[in-house]
Amino acid sequence: MVAPLVYFARAVDGLDRRAVLGAAKVVAAELEKSGLRMTDPVDAWMRSDRLRSPDDHVLLVQSDLGLLRRCDGVLMDMSIPDRNYLGCTCELTYAYLWRIPSVVWVGDTGLERRPWLRYHATTVVRTRPEAVAALTGLLLA
Repeated sequence: MVAPLVYFARAVDGLDRRAVLGAAKVVAAELEKSGLRMTDPVDAWMRSDRLRSPDDHVLLVQSDLGLLRRCDGVLMDMSIPDRNYLGCTCELTYAYLWRIPSVVWVGDTGLERRPWLRYHATTVVRTRPEAVAALTGLLLA
């Protein structure tokens, strides 16, 4: 049996790319310990000469949606306070419409009270360990 594939979504714009990629490696290792595989859209951009330019928004979004469509679940980090999570929100909406279970961790942002987030996410939790555990339960139950 092939391990379920998880799409990792999080804030990217305006953040140090090395830090964003480094955090994904930590999350990938946590998911692997739980019996899940991870795909990282940021890593896909970095490996593709076509996607390196943020000006080509069409290719970038189409690439992300193509990766998302092939996944069994979504793990989403929305834990940075006062952050505009436009990309994550769109990814969450697609996941909902495509019936891909999504677990979002929000830290101390207060986003867990947002009705639209609660409606579209399968589960909303505070911490990454809670999110990994919840997604593992959803995908390996």
